[in-house]
Amino acid sequence: MIRAAFAASARSAVASSSRGFHSSPAAFTVTEKVSEMADKLNKKVGKGLASAIETGEQASEKTKETVGKYMLSCGLAKDKAAQASTVAGQKANQTAAGAREGARDFKADVKKETRK
Repeated sequence: MIRAAFAASARSAVASSSRGFHSSPAAFTVTEKVSEMADKLNKKVGKGLASAIETGEQASEKTKETVGKYMLSCGLAKDKAAQASTVAGQKANQTAAGAREGARDFKADVKKETRK
């Protein structure tokens, strides 16, 4: 009997001394909820930033394509202008050569006529 009384009193003494630091279930739930809310907020912000970065990359890619097409069309326009200029120069040279030849023929005809 004494042994049972001593064991019961010893258990209560040990149990009361070990409960110095104890968190209540309500406090743990609030901490848990705050952690969950912070995690959700972090994920939403991360998704928003990822979406913004992706949109920026798409816009950058479209700009590169547009600039590339513009540069290509400018290059083609330059090439076409250079070709047109070359053709015009050649035609001008042909016309000038034809005019010189016509002038020589005219002079030759005039000389023939004057000799008669």
